[in-house]
Amino acid sequence: MVLPNSTMGRALTSRFLAPRKKIAACLLLLLFVVFTIVIFTSASARLQREEHMEEMIAEMQSHLQFLEAQYRGRQEDVISLQAKVFSDRGNSTPNHVTAQEAAHLAATMTPALTALLKNMTGTRTAAGIHTKNLQQLRTPFVYQLLPHLMNSPYSLKPAFHMRGGRSFSYIVVGVPTVKRDKESYLIVTLTNLITGLTPADVNDTLIVVMVGEPDLEYVVNTARTIEIAFPKQVENGLIEVIAPSGAYYPNFETLPVTLGDSHKRVKWRTKQNLDTIYLMAYAQSKGTFYLMLEDDVIAKKNYIQEIKRYTASTTVANPQWLFIEYCHVGGIGKLIRSADLLHFITYVQLFYNNMPIDWLLESYLADRACTIEKTAKKCQQAKESIRPKYKSSLFQHIGLYSSLKGKIHKVKDVHFGTGPTFYPHTTNPPVHTLKTDIPELPGHTLRKAYLGHTYFWGEKPKKGDLVEFWFEKPVALSHYTFRSGNIEHIKDKFYHTSVEVLPVRNTNFTSVGAFDEFGLAEGDLKTGLISAIRLKVNKDSTYWVILSEIELKEYQGPEAR
Repeated sequence: MVLPNSTMGRALTSRFLAPRKKIAACLLLLLFVVFTIVIFTSASARLQREEHMEEMIAEMQSHLQFLEAQYRGRQEDVISLQAKVFSDRGNSTPNHVTAQEAAHLAATMTPALTALLKNMTGTRTAAGIHTKNLQQLRTPFVYQLLPHLMNSPYSLKPAFHMRGGRSFSYIVVGVPTVKRDKESYLIVTLTNLITGLTPADVNDTLIVVMVGEPDLEYVVNTARTIEIAFPKQVENGLIEVIAPSGAYYPNFETLPVTLGDSHKRVKWRTKQNLDTIYLMAYAQSKGTFYLMLEDDVIAKKNYIQEIKRYTASTTVANPQWLFIEYCHVGGIGKLIRSADLLHFITYVQLFYNNMPIDWLLESYLADRACTIEKTAKKCQQAKESIRPKYKSSLFQHIGLYSSLKGKIHKVKDVHFGTGPTFYPHTTNPPVHTLKTDIPELPGHTLRKAYLGHTYFWGEKPKKGDLVEFWFEKPVALSHYTFRSGNIEHIKDKFYHTSVEVLPVRNTNFTSVGAFDEFGLAEGDLKTGLISAIRLKVNKDSTYWVILSEIELKEYQGPEAR
């Protein structure tokens, strides 16, 4: 069959035009996709720019709040100066002040400390002892709330201050430190904090180590250790060391007991609170933000960068935040605006003897967010709204032993292991008899523990059970330490157990001490020569018992003969 010419033409035309239509459709689709991508890319870039601008504005607002707080502080200085000028006009005695300061410095400089500083001539540590030009720390109503500070004109003046030339930073990292029972983690903590900084962070971060000890020789040695370990960081001002005067602390022996705690715990947490606010009072003029840490923590890499980013975005979304949690445990990793520090310092001054610092943080938060009418659920929601939490912890405890003597931190430490289960001592006096009524676990006998090979582990002690150490010959002990429990078995410790000694020529044992709530018994002895020392259980226990440390120090004086 033959097609007509017209039909054949239409068929050819249709075949010829079909690919062109497909190409045109594809081009239109491609143009649409490209146009859409351009639009969305432009919108995304614009959105990113807007978010960045918002974060910059929020950061500027935080810095402005800091400057306003500093301005109010300077106004207070001016008013105080005016009052002093008016009161001292015609009655100026500058030489008296200089002589008084000289006498104060001479009273704190022991011969050992003078010799120690002489060997450090030319170092920043040696210069840190001269704090004449350093202002007293300013905290509101401080003398009314802490009346013991009026006992000395130097109570608020730092006794030591080692610093470089840094005057202002974006973030001040506060690291309080004290003497620890077993081991210090301070250098490990500082090393980790420094290595976790980027080069940019180094220039706008300040790490302030506050040594909360009245022993000035210990303070100087700690500062020198830091300067030797981190000379560059001390020189460029990244690290500062400050210590309060001994007059800053009250008489801890007269503190009222609260919360049903032992006097030992009350003393510890009260001092911790005072150390915290002293460090805050110093740091409030040094940076826009203040980060609470301790001397036994490690940080994730680039932690300051993470803090900067999250703080900026949080301030945009929630400008009313009170503090940001960068660690979900205890009182570490809390970021506070420096402009808000005065409020918290005042709050702690009101309740410094009532509860520990992490409880005070929670109480302060509740008082700021909750009202009497709010239910517990509504109160919790209100607290969470002003306490943003970072998605994961940037900081972690590494310390096995707390700064509270005898207390054990049961923490997971992926970088430094779980810690020792016992502390051996191989210089204990020779004994001819070791005996106990407590059934021993094989491999963890009392003899092996006394010789420093392992720890003693026994079944549940009963009332009247004894652990006795009879010496080969009478000895004069200057100090004893019995530590029970360990990191793996914290509750396996001595409860309601006393320490007794048997003086020579006596037939009855004399009580010289007891285990505290943390399973630690230690003390000095001035009983002269003794034949034996023992532990006496005064009440049945529901737990097994571990004796992880036995240390008996012999007196080297005349009583040893």
